[in-house]
Amino acid sequence: MAFLTPMALLGGIPSKIPDFPASLVLALLFLSIAITNIIIFRGNLSKGHKFKLSIFMIGFSMSRVATLSLRCAWSFKPTDVDLAIANQVFNAAGVVALYILNLMFCHRLFRARHPSVEHGTRRKVFYGSFAAVYTLIGLTFVTVIAPTIWSFFTQDTELLRKFLTIRKVGGTVLAFIAFLPFIIVPITLFTPHRNIETSLGVEKRSDGGFWLKGLIILVGAFFLAAGAGFRAGVSFTAPRLRTNPAWYHSRAAYYVTFFAFEYIVVLWFTIMRVDERFSVYDKEDRLGTLKDSSDGTLKRADVGEEGKSESV
Repeated sequence: MAFLTPMALLGGIPSKIPDFPASLVLALLFLSIAITNIIIFRGNLSKGHKFKLSIFMIGFSMSRVATLSLRCAWSFKPTDVDLAIANQVFNAAGVVALYILNLMFCHRLFRARHPSVEHGTRRKVFYGSFAAVYTLIGLTFVTVIAPTIWSFFTQDTELLRKFLTIRKVGGTVLAFIAFLPFIIVPITLFTPHRNIETSLGVEKRSDGGFWLKGLIILVGAFFLAAGAGFRAGVSFTAPRLRTNPAWYHSRAAYYVTFFAFEYIVVLWFTIMRVDERFSVYDKEDRLGTLKDSSDGTLKRADVGEEGKSESV
């Protein structure tokens, strides 16, 4: 049997006013972003350019439409535990897609700025490092979601305390991951790459230089890290009863740190046309742009403009 937790939740238990109109407006905003990115994606496809990361933006936006729709439904049935569980799961699941998306932008920026990572052991280290981070995100998400769901099915105080510890660790890990672009982008931009001439990916394919692309990533990372840091901080505060919530459990804090920040990020990426600025060649074309020379430097091989599709 499932129980509504007696402890305070971020955003509290929703009510028809103000949660229904607030959630409805936000759902429509995210739906408009999803439709905009679908139009952009289809327009790119008609030009032979398949920017796969647009699918991430569309998927994330639609997940937030689902999250907010669930909260709308929950506001009419505040004692419905099934809606509460679904809402909590979607709350946590949606933002993970944005963490991965921003890291993929970091990945592409570094690869374009330092194309030598496409060769030898550097390639294994480079791709292995990002694969490890993506795996860590997935494992952390599963580790946090499982006790979140389970906590609705037990009133065992000791078990709930262990679940809280897991959420603290998971929240801290996700906050660190959201902060990673602030480490990766400066390393990318300030590390010299002498003896390399390249026409790879973002350097040739789009308008704007590396610094603008770094700024795009860091603006997104700022809002993602702020939201993740806030939620991690809340998990370390003393638990409070649902009847005595703190200010950080308020609806304002919930809607701002979850949905407002995320909407700003996905809107920022859309306005800045990341589909143009972070596109890359197909894997074969990308690797073909570099070749080892006899003196150990990397030179650019002539590559045509016909390769328009892209790869992570």
